[in-house]
Parts: sequence; C-alpha cells; structure tokens
Amino acid sequence: MLKGNYQNKFFDEPFFLPIFEAAATLDVPVYFHPSFIPQAVTSHYFESNQWSDVVTGILSSAGYGWHMDVGIQVIRMIASGIFDKLPGLKLISGHWGELVPLFLERLDDELTTYTDLQYPFSTYYRHNVYVTPSGILSAPQLQFMLAEMGADHLMYSIDYPYKQPETSGSFLDIADLTDEQRAQIAFGTATTLFKL
Repeated sequence: MLKGNYQNKFFDEPFFLPIFEAAATLDVPVYFHPSFIPQAVTSHYFESNQWSDVVTGILSSAGYGWHMDVGIQVIRMIASGIFDKLPGLKLISGHWGELVPLFLERLDDELTTYTDLQYPFSTYYRHNVYVTPSGILSAPQLQFMLAEMGADHLMYSIDYPYKQPETSGSFLDIADLTDEQRAQIAFGTATTLFKL
C-alpha cells in the first residue's frame, strides 16, 4: 500500500520504479490509498471565510481533497508510460476509483494525440486498475463502475473502521446484479487478484 505522497514526490517518478518493478515481477497489486494533501493545496482550494476550519478539513480530506489527490497519482502513473514498461503491473484504487473513471473518455480525447502511450488512457485504466467502493455504497455509482470497468475489475470493500454503512452486509444482495456479477464483485476479483 502506498499512501498519499512521499517527500512531496509523485509515484510516477523514477525513484519509485523499483517498487513497481518488484510488484509486477511478483504479480502482486499495489494499493493507492488517500492521505492528507499539502497545506498549500488545502489553502488554495478548500479554505474560505464562509465556513469553519472543520469544513475546510473535511473538504480537503475525506470529503473530496484526498480523493482528488490520489486520483491524480493514478493519472500520472498512466501518463508516465509505466504500463507500457510493466504491462503486468496492477493497481488498486478505492472510493470508486478516486474520481478518475468519470473522466476516462475525456482523458482519451484530450491525451491520445499528445502522448507516446501505446494505447488510449482508458485502456490502461480498465486493464491495470482495480476499483473498490471503500464504503461509498451507492447503487448508481455501482452501475456506472460496472459499465466502465466490468465486474472483473471491481472488488467489494467497506473502508472499515472509518465507514460502517448500515447496508454493508446487504448492499450487494439487493444491488441490481446478476448472480455472476455479484459473486465476482463479492469475492471473485479478490480471489484472482490476491491468489487466494
């Protein structure tokens, strides 16, 4: 698991390449977890005299900011070309992909002409990234992610102990899924990815 950033470095920097080479060689996934964002980013985007410091703290962390931040980490990984070098590398991204899946088509439209990537941005995301809900148990988001990623790239999680939704045990049972999709998301993807 890699959390936030390390010494203000993004994970696409060559400094981190040995970690990803080892993960690809061992065929184990790397989980990108959110963490607190730099104070300068918090100040610029989330502070205001119209709300309290508590609201600023929430907006800059679990409310939005750290999801944006770790989503940018994944975007930078793909744009850096690491998956052309290490096509077997697998990343896990929580909270329904930390906002990135909403922009896959846009990223394809804007980046394809200007990068040296072998494939469109979305191809790497859909092939190399696995996504969990991390306790955001929303039926519309599940259906969107199912359409964007397929059940074989979705894994169920509830972000315990931070979030313990009342529907944790029933969300997948009542979701509009086939039995095959339900089993894949509940345990199939994890079984394959972690070789359980």
